[in-house]
Amino acid sequence: MLIGAQLLGTAMRDPVENTISNLYRAILPEAAGIELISLLTARAFDADGDIIAYIGVSESLGYGGPMLVGTIVNPDGRLREPVILRHNETPSWMTRVRPSLARYEYLSVDSMIMLGHDIDIVTGTTRTARAVSDAVRQSAHSIAVTEFGLSPAQPVVRWQFGKQEISVILLFALSIAAAHVNFLRKFRLVVLCLGIFILGIWLNLSLSIVHFSSFMLGFFPEPKLNLLLYIFIAGALLPILLFRKNLYCAYICPFCGIQELLHKVTGKNISLGKARIWFERLRNVLLFVSLMAVMLTAKPNAFFYEPFGLAFTLDRGTELYLWIILFAALGLGFFFRRFWCVALCPAGAFLDTFRRLVTDARESRLGKKIKIADNRVDKEVV
Repeated sequence: MLIGAQLLGTAMRDPVENTISNLYRAILPEAAGIELISLLTARAFDADGDIIAYIGVSESLGYGGPMLVGTIVNPDGRLREPVILRHNETPSWMTRVRPSLARYEYLSVDSMIMLGHDIDIVTGTTRTARAVSDAVRQSAHSIAVTEFGLSPAQPVVRWQFGKQEISVILLFALSIAAAHVNFLRKFRLVVLCLGIFILGIWLNLSLSIVHFSSFMLGFFPEPKLNLLLYIFIAGALLPILLFRKNLYCAYICPFCGIQELLHKVTGKNISLGKARIWFERLRNVLLFVSLMAVMLTAKPNAFFYEPFGLAFTLDRGTELYLWIILFAALGLGFFFRRFWCVALCPAGAFLDTFRRLVTDARESRLGKKIKIADNRVDKEVV
């Protein structure tokens, strides 16, 4: 059904809704004429036929998927503020990134144009800001070579491995130890608190269905620049493959840790009773709806309702519905232990479904081995 939804979504999307000429008009509407340099770069003229700017269109991968960015270069070789033509990012994130776009103005067309070098890093939205800088650099450097005869210096991309990556690896290792060593199991809440501080407060990194849906759509960020993300995803999936246990939800998830602490405050634990199975089914339905929306629209955050990031950033620019979901989830957490995890979390439903598939596959393989062994014994007896 998901594959069918992806095929249907591809057929429904108009392939000419964003033709190159329309994109150029959207980037520089005051241009009287456009002349292509290449498929993704062009010259813009005024009514007298004089060049008023060079234009480029490039795509790069942000947090929510591909981002299409328009680049404008003045005739003197200086950049203007880039234009975001299309994106799949959370609106609140774009609100935080947009003020930094003014930093591109007056940069030379052959500048490095690299996040952290001549472009400011926007805390909490690094992947989104990097997508903009990567797209602008690609277009600007192409124009620098063809129109200005320059040879721009290319940024050297190195593996990013430091204290953040080491901390996440140690956190997952500690969760594995706590789940398998009897003496350490009583410290589960301590491990969850470490998850709150490391993943939530420090890194603002919580597992989201957006991570999985991005990979399902074929959006794989540059490993050298996003090693932390790959370590994080591997840390959530490998324990399921190795031990058939969803350790992320039980020992690491910072939002789960917050709920556990709220539950400790009141000491109340109202049982869901027979309704629990229906809440678990609701969670699976929400996961299915999320993935169907992703496949139909090719947007990883097409059906996004997870309040994890908001819980730690408290960004006032975030959509109202996420604030409502956050306060409702935390309020219910006082009286129902891990209510969000049981009834609503699509990322948890994804991990549990993956765990069931792995378990069924192993049991099926074991059953086949037993059957083969029984047949061999029968033949020997005969």
